[in-house]
Amino acid sequence: MRASWKACRGLMWMGALCASCEALALSLSPWLIPASFPQPGELYLNGGFLFSATGRPSGPAMGLGAELSLHAFFEAVPIAGVGVFGQWQSINGEHHRVCAGVQATTLVLGAELGVAHDFAGAQGVATTSVHLQPFFSMGFLTAGLRIGIPVATGPGDRPGYGSDVGFVLSLKLPVPLKKNLDGEG
Repeated sequence: MRASWKACRGLMWMGALCASCEALALSLSPWLIPASFPQPGELYLNGGFLFSATGRPSGPAMGLGAELSLHAFFEAVPIAGVGVFGQWQSINGEHHRVCAGVQATTLVLGAELGVAHDFAGAQGVATTSVHLQPFFSMGFLTAGLRIGIPVATGPGDRPGYGSDVGFVLSLKLPVPLKKNLDGEG
């Protein structure tokens, strides 16, 4: 009973933190985010917060962390782009998860493909996984379905963390770095 109250209390704090950050980003967005984001031919650096609620063989996993991505949009209609990303999360306050890979978008839909690594913790040994995540993005707010497929576990007497499937929410601030990647400006 005490452990479930601790998990519930942690989830409430994570929710309050995400809501506060979202409110701050929305209040700053008219000054920081171009009115017509994204623009074809532009390069954006996106940094922000990452929250996940996923299921694993050992039980629910809550994560809170950060994500950084670099994304370029093509001179095309409909607008589409490609990029790279990196993530860090604390999972259940018990261990850390890092992930990196590539991403592609078209209009408001996108997908990530990468490699994730859960470091060894009290509940399991180090686990490396393939990371797949289709997502819906409105520029600064992204919601996705994360799928982690384990491919290797470290040595030890405990099991690896196993598969990972669940909801991911990120709140990022897109900062334009360069306009007109085709060289005209």
